[in-house]
Amino acid sequence: MRLSVRLALVFSFFGLAITAGLLTLHVRVVRQEAYSRAENMAAATMTAVRALVVAQARAGRYQELGVDLAAMIRQAGIAMVEVRDQKGRVRLSRVDDARELRRSPHLGVPIQLVPDGIYDLQAPVISGSRRYGSVLVGFHTDKLEARLALIEAWAVQWGASSFLGVVLVAWLMGAWFGWRIERLVPRFETLPNDPEHFRPLSGDDADDEVGRLVAAFNRLGGVLKEETRRRRELELEKRELSAMLVHDLKTPLTVVRAGVTLLSEHFGRDKKPASNRRTLELLAMSTDRIQRMIEDVLQLSRMEEVAGLHESLPVDLADMAKVCVRDFALIAADRKLRIVAEIPEGLSAMVSGDAALLRRVLDNLVHNAVEHTPADGVINIRLAAQDGSARVEVRDCGPGIPLEARPEIFRKFFQRDMKRHVGNVGLGLALCLKAVERHGGKIGVEEVHPHGSCFYFTLPLAKPAKA
Repeated sequence: MRLSVRLALVFSFFGLAITAGLLTLHVRVVRQEAYSRAENMAAATMTAVRALVVAQARAGRYQELGVDLAAMIRQAGIAMVEVRDQKGRVRLSRVDDARELRRSPHLGVPIQLVPDGIYDLQAPVISGSRRYGSVLVGFHTDKLEARLALIEAWAVQWGASSFLGVVLVAWLMGAWFGWRIERLVPRFETLPNDPEHFRPLSGDDADDEVGRLVAAFNRLGGVLKEETRRRRELELEKRELSAMLVHDLKTPLTVVRAGVTLLSEHFGRDKKPASNRRTLELLAMSTDRIQRMIEDVLQLSRMEEVAGLHESLPVDLADMAKVCVRDFALIAADRKLRIVAEIPEGLSAMVSGDAALLRRVLDNLVHNAVEHTPADGVINIRLAAQDGSARVEVRDCGPGIPLEARPEIFRKFFQRDMKRHVGNVGLGLALCLKAVERHGGKIGVEEVHPHGSCFYFTLPLAKPAKA
């Protein structure tokens, strides 16, 4: 649920509670005042009736008293009047409805609680010379209740209108507050992804929490934008410097390799001893490793600068795997290893891409397998095609990759353990990851039982050409 809707609902709920409370209080006060006013009027009328009864009874004019009471009943809205003697016998009675002669008075009942719509009052009077009696007066309450019902209906209508107004105001307030906050949400979400294109928010200069939040967001975005720009410039400079240094290393490396070759030929004519031969072999291996490292750095730099592939041509993965086995055969034999290609007969594994780049991926995986497989071990290169994709596996029987290191081994410069590190400086597998993803494939590593690793990558098969 959106924040503006929540705020509107909260404000509406409080508006409803306040409106209902004020409405109930208003109706209660109006009813209390109406009942109090009616009781006061009844008491005043009772006083007038009592004075009339005393005056006429002392003079013995009961007939005139009856006429006066009948007139008072018609004019004052009195339901009934009864004059009783000291023994409680009715001496005179006047009612506006004959049915009220059979009712029983409800003396002492408050006006708001009368059960039959008549409020009864009784007071003592002197009905004759030293003779005491009482007068009972009943007052109609139906007109009072009807007026109160109209007042309550009006109050309900007024309360409903007020509630609708409060809901409208609450909705506008909630929408306004919600808009002020919600417009920050997409900007916060996009800021980490593209801080260089940050634009500060404007139009909210209020000195409240939301205004302070907008100001803090603008400051944060400005700092991130400047820091990202500065880091990008430093990264570009560092990349250019690295590429230049690595490129410049190729010249002295070529000289070193040529020198090693000349030394090998010279000692070969002199029937060099075994120690010298081993030293030259180590020099040759080291120069080859440096050469591979330099090529990885240059290739990775070129891939980071260019988004697409250099070329996209049909590539037969089966032929590539066979050539790779042939090229690594001598190196594997020197380390007392065997490289076996497991390619089903007649398998067609044609993909589209950069043949040199894909061969570099396979060479890196096989080279890592050679580096970490002990003597007398076997390295398997397997090829399979299923569900529109080709899968290439390079299995070794080395120490394997720790489970906690597998998610990070394809990251640049990652070395989990110097004794078990994959690649030389952590660039070979990073290059493999970028190359495979550039071809629309996936790369990963699995465990081989009882020990060893299985590096694999999958590529989508090329669609057959239309006739």
